Amino acid sequence: MNRFNPFKILKVQDQEIRHSNMLAWIFNPAENHNFDDRILKRFLLKVLLKPVNEDTLDNMNIIYRLQQASLLDIKVYRELEHIDLVLISEQQHLIIFIENKIYSGEHSNQLQRYYDFIKQTYADYMLLPIYLTIEGTEATQTDYFLAGYEDILDTIEFILANYFERTSTEVVAFLKYYLTIIKEKYVMEPELKRLCKEIYQQNKDIIDMIHSVGNEIDIEPAVHIFKQKYPHIIPVSIKSKTFWFGIDSFIKGKSDEIDNWGGGFPVCFWFTEYFGKLKLTLEVGPFIDASRRINFLNKLESLDIKISEKAKEPGRKYTRIHNGTYAIKDWSDNDELAEAMEKLYEKDDIRILRDKVAKAINEFDWQA
Repeated sequence: MNRFNPFKILKVQDQEIRHSNMLAWIFNPAENHNFDDRILKRFLLKVLLKPVNEDTLDNMNIIYRLQQASLLDIKVYRELEHIDLVLISEQQHLIIFIENKIYSGEHSNQLQRYYDFIKQTYADYMLLPIYLTIEGTEATQTDYFLAGYEDILDTIEFILANYFERTSTEVVAFLKYYLTIIKEKYVMEPELKRLCKEIYQQNKDIIDMIHSVGNEIDIEPAVHIFKQKYPHIIPVSIKSKTFWFGIDSFIKGKSDEIDNWGGGFPVCFWFTEYFGKLKLTLEVGPFIDASRRINFLNKLESLDIKISEKAKEPGRKYTRIHNGTYAIKDWSDNDELAEAMEKLYEKDDIRILRDKVAKAINEFDWQA
């Protein structure tokens, strides 16, 4: 576990996009691994012949065709119409498209949408849709062949065992580093699993405590990185899981009378942890004068900011006008957190919204 591995140093093992980039490299016959189409063909044949895919494989001629075919003209595309991997052979009139899932699952009927897009766009091609997950999880769309990372592992091990002389020692070492990641993270070997269980049983209390403390969330270091990029941000409060802030274009509406909420800003942002995701919220807070608050909400509404009628009822104090979330893989990675903050803050809808809020604040009569 403690051996040198560049993939661990770069924290690649939990990033779906990095695995997809790796697959794009090994499946591309034109890449500098020098295995031509051997890796791709071995993987395809292994997946298609899995018992779980027996019903999906309705024509065994596909197997014979792949065995005899040359896939050297394959072109590999990343994120074509948001599909993780699309491989196209004009010579064989073949489309292979792969949806790769590490920790996330299907959403928004995406498998059906991807299948429909490929089928319509490449109507005369043979289609091989593959749903790749850690353990070969069943897909909602029955036209997909199921594959797991154990299939990737077996394929690379077979190629290295039988064709290692075709490539350089650097490529062999690189692939072995990747295999180690797969074995440790996704397809744990029985001996490693046995050792893990043995160590855990002997040290359960201390391991549980380390896990608990180690997974405590503290976003403050990431906040400092984020603030350096945006000098117009005015911090209100920072806690372990929450960062409240206003911006300089909201200053006109600031009042010391209501500094117990949002530092006196009439509208305030905050980042917080929300069920494993980072959430950015923009909310209108309480006013001393409830009627003035309703007038301000009407002003926001006049600038095409959606405000519910319930928000204008007497006694209402808080009105959220934006919520956005971003999935976090490693809460201890301050750079990842800071990057997530930036992406949430720079989304087109929030940039437009904060300009509209600033306009409302500056045009509103705060003395009336």
